[in-house]
Amino acid sequence: LSTTIEPSGSDYHERLDRLFIASDERALLQMDKEGTLDDIWSMGGDNEGVAIADDTTDLIYVGIENPDSIVEFDFVQGIETRTFDLTPWMASSASNQGLEALTFVPAADSLEGGYFLAGLQETGDIYIFELPIESSSTLETVVYVGKIDPMPGYTDIAGLDYDPVQDLVYAVY
Repeated sequence: LSTTIEPSGSDYHERLDRLFIASDERALLQMDKEGTLDDIWSMGGDNEGVAIADDTTDLIYVGIENPDSIVEFDFVQGIETRTFDLTPWMASSASNQGLEALTFVPAADSLEGGYFLAGLQETGDIYIFELPIESSSTLETVVYVGKIDPMPGYTDIAGLDYDPVQDLVYAVY
């Protein structure tokens, strides 16, 4: 791995009191709150976002650009366990304009505990997906829920974050 890391997404893991960071250099990092690097894993793909759907599990979700997908990663074993292909919905015309942001929003109406929101850099649109993270440990089925354009006319989305206290999703353009 490169000694220079360009962070492109992060999420805080409550149970572990650790920050997970995705990097453009195909790395996934785990840091403590003082900034000390605990672990670094090499992953295939251009990592663009991290989402923690359930902090009682050892699984995190990494948004990958080109091909646009969400990879389920077991950080205890240090392995990728599943890949959810988003390309049927999130097709970009340029190789570096795909999935750029990822977050998870818990929802009572979801059989899977909530929805993944993925931002497409080229258009600025946010795509909503439901993945079988509660009902199966092997299926890679993707349910497309919908798409929103929260900032008409804006492209180049760079980040998404869900705030459970305010029950808001923040989008950075």
